[in-house]
Amino acid sequence: MTVYRYYGFLQTLVDDIEANLAEEVSVLALSERSGLSPWHFQRWFKSLIGDTLGSYIRGRRLTRAAQLLLESDMGIIDIAVSVGFGSHEAFTRSFKAYFSMSPKAFRKTRPTVRLNEKPVLNEELLHHIAHRVTREPIIRVRPALSIVGLETRIPSPFVTDQTSCHLMQPAWMQLFEREEAIAGGITKTYYGLTLSESGHFTENELSHLAAIETTEPENAPEGMKVHHLPEQRVAVFCVSGVDAEAVNRTIDYIYGYWLPKSGYLRGEGSDYEWMEQVEQFDSSIATKYVIPLRCK
Repeated sequence: MTVYRYYGFLQTLVDDIEANLAEEVSVLALSERSGLSPWHFQRWFKSLIGDTLGSYIRGRRLTRAAQLLLESDMGIIDIAVSVGFGSHEAFTRSFKAYFSMSPKAFRKTRPTVRLNEKPVLNEELLHHIAHRVTREPIIRVRPALSIVGLETRIPSPFVTDQTSCHLMQPAWMQLFEREEAIAGGITKTYYGLTLSESGHFTENELSHLAAIETTEPENAPEGMKVHHLPEQRVAVFCVSGVDAEAVNRTIDYIYGYWLPKSGYLRGEGSDYEWMEQVEQFDSSIATKYVIPLRCK
């Protein structure tokens, strides 16, 4: 079964799930529609997105519940029923396991960023997962390093799907023009960092740093910002291309699919893009998306 052959079927399946989140999903019925056995259908689904059908549905139900808690006046039990939970207790237990707080606390604190929300599968996200990002990263401990570069304010990719490449481009162009003036600069290796003043990435706007590694951060040129990355355990995902959608799709996959089942929690510090051996900077180059990790 190829990805392209079943785009239409998968999108119909996802649309049906979204329209009927409170309904029980019959794997037998779905497998008959797909022409596969129930076992092969579930293996196919997981092979495409790295998640089981049950986990996808549970995540979508809880994500919808979180949205209703913030955007409606519905009672908690009414929300639970509307997304397919038969009791207040079962809903509260599942919600707390997924979002690390009870529905009542969630509604009260109104968190802006919910990094483990399950995004809706669509053709663009499916294509990205299948063809443009490694589903299993390299886990490694990266040594401490210093980078220096130019900073730009951007909309948070954790809060909005709005693209911001046009905002970041001037900083990158200036960096290319001035990188030879950076003392101790490591050539052909670039870093794009998303920086949060609070450290929790809850702001609507964040800072983006276009930077290169340096061995002499104390001699950074005037007007450039120095940032220190500590030694830490990270997950490194390989991504093909640096076009406008690549970062948002990668974030959707990592935080909505990979991280919740990885056995790790997100560590402190910034996510960043890491590009090595860059001869010519354009949208076709490969990049690595790096997130900090800590053990549960």
